Amino acid sequence: MLPAITQLLKLQERDQRINHLQKDLKDIPNYQARAKTQLAGDLAAVEKAMARIREVELKIKSIELDVATRRTSIKRLHDQQFETRKNDEFQALGHEIQRYEKEVFGLEDKEIEQMEALDEGKTALKSAQGKLAVTQARVNEELAQLDERLAGINARLAELQAERAELAAPVDPETLTLYSRLFTRRGDAAVVPLENGICGGCHMKIVTSTIQQLRQSETLTQCDSCGRILYLVE
Repeated sequence: MLPAITQLLKLQERDQRINHLQKDLKDIPNYQARAKTQLAGDLAAVEKAMARIREVELKIKSIELDVATRRTSIKRLHDQQFETRKNDEFQALGHEIQRYEKEVFGLEDKEIEQMEALDEGKTALKSAQGKLAVTQARVNEELAQLDERLAGINARLAELQAERAELAAPVDPETLTLYSRLFTRRGDAAVVPLENGICGGCHMKIVTSTIQQLRQSETLTQCDSCGRILYLVE
């Protein structure tokens, strides 16, 4: 095997590992986004519970305002009763007072219903917040693991890139250019074995003349089909 092939195979092994780690690096933001989406349902449940509480609280305030308005009217009617000397007017005012008092009773019943609904809403909110807290803790742990993985990948990439630079330094520039072009274009390997007359890259049968050239030549031999650099496996 040509010394250049040995050098390129070592270089290629680093490049393949670098490619794999770079792919992992690109995948991490997707994993982070996927982890965060786990919170969406629980956050929505909390928002819904909070919205329900706000809605009920507004109803209670509205009822309280209506009750206060009617109580003010009742007080005013009582004052008018004390001031009138006419029996029929006194009775008419009494009927109005009774009507308002009946409305107050009805409003107070509605207020009790809304207070019960408010308690239910607070219970639902507490439950939703508890579930969210559990999910948040799990997501935080997953994100922390991804951050740790990200740091590990970056550190290993730096090591491999340094090793690659050291391995690439002694390679003939023309050979390195050919290798780099092929590796970038093919994405998996630029240097492949020729075994049983078959190219290890494109799996096409190699013509006899190329095989003879590979056996005898002291320069790099490329596959007739894919252009990858070949080395012979007997």
